[in-house]
Amino acid sequence: MADRKRLYKVPKETYTFCGNQVEIWEELANCGEGATVWESGETMSRYLEQSGLDLEDKEVLELGSGTGLVSIVASLMGAKVTATDLGEVLCCTKGNIPRNTEDRVKHRPVIRRLEWGSDDLDGFIPQYDYVLGADIVYIKRTFPELMRTIMHVCGPQTTLILANKFRWYTDGEFYENVLSKKFDVEEILYDEENKVKVFRCKKKTEEV
Repeated sequence: MADRKRLYKVPKETYTFCGNQVEIWEELANCGEGATVWESGETMSRYLEQSGLDLEDKEVLELGSGTGLVSIVASLMGAKVTATDLGEVLCCTKGNIPRNTEDRVKHRPVIRRLEWGSDDLDGFIPQYDYVLGADIVYIKRTFPELMRTIMHVCGPQTTLILANKFRWYTDGEFYENVLSKKFDVEEILYDEENKVKVFRCKKKTEEV
């Protein structure tokens, strides 16, 4: 569990991942709720570290990076990471990722703005080995844009890994009625402490 500290009223979370101390500043005043380390981000990060997943030199895209924790862990594991979020949240992402990866990682992470379902997608080629998302399923009205984004960035070779804390019935609706139409969805982990599920997904053959 993270140690909570405060400096100049900015919350800081301290973790250890891949033998490195990772410090995450939560810039709530400037970046809103996206600048919070949610339970799903912690669970996803632990999963990446402990699952034996080989991310060395793999192309990894994170959707809704927020504080950047998941992208930081993937980078520490040797991945070529592209971290994305809305423009107003990236101030937090841009602060945390360089601070925790400078001189520690094989590939410097790239940080880019991405509004789901927008023209931003034109700049993202579906070449990723892994697409990651922690707690990006939470508002039903965003499901069409999120699904359009996932379909665009996931190629036939891509493994989509999502972590979700189910707060509303609509969260389950996304996996059961929306995502499962285009992807084979498998629950691979349940974090009982944080009440978070992790899913591994691959595009259905007919969608490739």
